[in-house]
Amino acid sequence: MKKSKIYTALKHLSIYELNSFDKFIRSPYFNQNERIIKFFSFLMPYLKGKKAGEISKMDIWVEIEPESAYDDAKFRKFTSDLLKLFERFLAQQIYEQNNLNIANNLLENVAKKKILKLYNSVLTTAERLSKRHIDRNSDYYYYLYGFEKNKFNLTSEFEKKSKKKKKFNWLNIAEMSDNLDVFYIGEKLKLYSTLLSWKRVYKLDMELNFIDEIIGFVNKIDYEEYPPIAIWYQIYLTTSDNENIDHYYKLKVLIDKYIDFFPREEAQDIYESALNYCIRKANTGHFEFYNESLGLYKDLLRNDMLIADNQLSPTRFRNIVFVATKVENYSWAEEFIEKYQYRIDSKYRENAVTYNLARLNFFKEDFEKVLQYLRDVEFDDIVYELGSKNMLIKTYYELDEISPLFSLLDSFNVFLNRYKRTIPDNRRKNYKLLIKYVKKLINSSYRDKAGLQKVKKEINEAGNFPDKDWVLEKIDELIDR
Repeated sequence: MKKSKIYTALKHLSIYELNSFDKFIRSPYFNQNERIIKFFSFLMPYLKGKKAGEISKMDIWVEIEPESAYDDAKFRKFTSDLLKLFERFLAQQIYEQNNLNIANNLLENVAKKKILKLYNSVLTTAERLSKRHIDRNSDYYYYLYGFEKNKFNLTSEFEKKSKKKKKFNWLNIAEMSDNLDVFYIGEKLKLYSTLLSWKRVYKLDMELNFIDEIIGFVNKIDYEEYPPIAIWYQIYLTTSDNENIDHYYKLKVLIDKYIDFFPREEAQDIYESALNYCIRKANTGHFEFYNESLGLYKDLLRNDMLIADNQLSPTRFRNIVFVATKVENYSWAEEFIEKYQYRIDSKYRENAVTYNLARLNFFKEDFEKVLQYLRDVEFDDIVYELGSKNMLIKTYYELDEISPLFSLLDSFNVFLNRYKRTIPDNRRKNYKLLIKYVKKLINSSYRDKAGLQKVKKEINEAGNFPDKDWVLEKIDELIDR
């Protein structure tokens, strides 16, 4: 039973939510089947962790149908009904969290049923909620469109019958249209920006209808008046015109101005778009964008936007330390590791902390400490394992530990062959290039300038591989001796 769809789904609820669901299924409006209530009541102690052990279908059946012989088809029907109630509960949760939609639905039904006595109160409530609502993303303008539409449907009847009203006081078609436009354009720009980002990774033969017309229209209006259009149009510009860094700096201004108007998930997407731009620029030699990246990460941390379910992903943790070390902000990186290590899932924490402390000390050129962290560690994560071997290669070279370095290069090559099904072919090929050219580096003499220039030319023509810049830097150091 614990592997069933309903049980695994219910395990995602907190204790507070389990209690809410219990009240939900006890409500006659949503459920009138007492057996379903007994079914869930039987599961509750297990879901809350108060009881352990396996749960058999027969145990549940005895609880909900004590006088009947077990019927598997009937039991599956109980399970299906409980699952349907759970799905409805999830939808109800979202519905009740959005007061704007509730007010709009109320307006719509008042208009349909022509309950004119409720007109003033529901309209006042809807207007008050819309003015107080913090979010100003595209969904907000869609709500305003629905509000104006329901207002039109209600007042067109009410005011036509009122002698005190002007003839066309209820004609709010322009307001409906404007709000619908902001929703449509904002969402379209968001989708197009997302598509352009994916096109950088994959060859996608896909376009969006009317996008040229939309972009042309945006350029004719004061689009900065509308947060969703302003933000997503600027993100579109940073993605489509990567060379013009002014687009990024204007995006930063708009983020500072408008980010609090967006719900958390969309705000994270906006920051992610800005971060992706910084990473692209830094990767093409614009190293000042490492500073920009760190500033964005600090904003995300300050606004608690990197923590989900009280946890920070190991990948994000690693990226933040990397950026901090690239700008030589070592003290901040150390404080970050100390403060946020406990936000990493315990399954990944030791790997993440060990690896990132090693990386921090490598950048600080405290190579002995790097060895202390990495020499005897076996990482569970293949990304950390590859990164640690790469770091050890550079550390042994910097310490002039040539014998262990040769040994590591050979064992690394064996490792790459052993895990060829786990490591993508392209990545494995690139690490083999690193091994090849580090061996050439070790075997080169500073006296053989011509030979070094030949190796340097070969490396430059070899394509990208991990720490190619570092190998070239070491070749140059030999040339300059």
